[in-house]
Amino acid sequence: MRGLVVILFSTVAVAEEGLSLDAALSKAMEQVPALKAARSQELAAQARARESFAPLLPQVSLGLQYSRSTANFVARPGAVPTSLSGASNLSLDSFDFFSGNVSAQILVWDFFSTWNRHQAAKRSAEGQAAQTKGLELTTALNVRTAYFSVKAQEELVAVTKAALDNTQAHLTQIQAFVAAGARPEIDLAQARAEVANAKLAHLNAKNAVALARARLAQSMGVKQVPDSLTDGPPGALDAEDATLEALVTEGVKARPEAAQLEAAVQSQELSLAAVKGTYWPTLSAQLSTNAQARQLSAIVPNVSGQLSLSWQLYQGGLTQAQQAESEATLAATKAQVETLEQQVRLDVEQAQLDVHAAREGLDVAAEAKTASGERLRLAEGRYQAGAGSIIELSDAQVAFTQAGAQVAQAGFTLAAARARLLAALGRER
Repeated sequence: MRGLVVILFSTVAVAEEGLSLDAALSKAMEQVPALKAARSQELAAQARARESFAPLLPQVSLGLQYSRSTANFVARPGAVPTSLSGASNLSLDSFDFFSGNVSAQILVWDFFSTWNRHQAAKRSAEGQAAQTKGLELTTALNVRTAYFSVKAQEELVAVTKAALDNTQAHLTQIQAFVAAGARPEIDLAQARAEVANAKLAHLNAKNAVALARARLAQSMGVKQVPDSLTDGPPGALDAEDATLEALVTEGVKARPEAAQLEAAVQSQELSLAAVKGTYWPTLSAQLSTNAQARQLSAIVPNVSGQLSLSWQLYQGGLTQAQQAESEATLAATKAQVETLEQQVRLDVEQAQLDVHAAREGLDVAAEAKTASGERLRLAEGRYQAGAGSIIELSDAQVAFTQAGAQVAQAGFTLAAARARLLAALGRER
């Protein structure tokens, strides 16, 4: 019972602590299915690299055989002298026969063809690791965007709740004014419509929060997220006001896509070298020992050694075609490197411009909210004094609510722009 209490208390404590952005990122790195698949593919690529090294090591085999058979001899014409080619007497007697062998074979020289294939496989594994890193950065961007989307929607819920409370307060006042004959009935109808619209806006805002939480859970690879998100908007980045060229240089060096393409280029170059190596002969050595006996007490051993030189002089143009394919693939990969450099420049420049625009937009939205708040205050005073109309009051309320929503949206836009700038630079944080 005490253990159950401890477990329940721990669960409550975790729920009360809420979810920080760092915790959300850590959880996503563990739970997102795409990342799990990418890491498995990375392990598979590493295993293929180890497989490609196996032909460079000695190949040792062991064979054991037992048989029991009859020993009737049939001379094949031309196989033995004519004087010995007589037919033997037929017999159903059978005899034991034991044999065993151990052989070792090693590649001596093949003009680095096998070695280059191994190195190409290693570079491919490095490229797969870089691809996994790139997916981690994409996952982090999705989590950051979803996290601050929830925060923005929660702010919008607060804005619509405040608007609902204010319109209900207006309705109470107007009911009193209409009851006293100070205001016409149409003001009361207008106020009731404003309350209904505010309720609908508040309901939609709460539904948007639920959807934003679902997107956050999906980006984290979990079923649901805690009710409380503890982190506020991200602070300013040192890269926001840095020069574009410095940021592009950083992005090209740090982006996992660059490392992936560099590994791909090296892998293709090594693969091309491996193909060219097949134009030349291959030298291998083999050492084997075998033992045979009709009885285990009378084993007859033999040892043999062999050097083998093989040279594929003509394969119907196979090697030339493989070389042409490798050269074309290498050229295409190098072209992708140039494309990536241009894409990094675009991503960095766009993200930095978005941050600048979002910062200014947030300042303007805050000013608009302040001004619309003052307008609402004046409209409320004029209406209470009998100098203003219900339309003026309604317009002021709508403007103030919209300004609050714009502030929430501007805050999210800035947070998302900063997250994109981090991703464009290849930074984790």
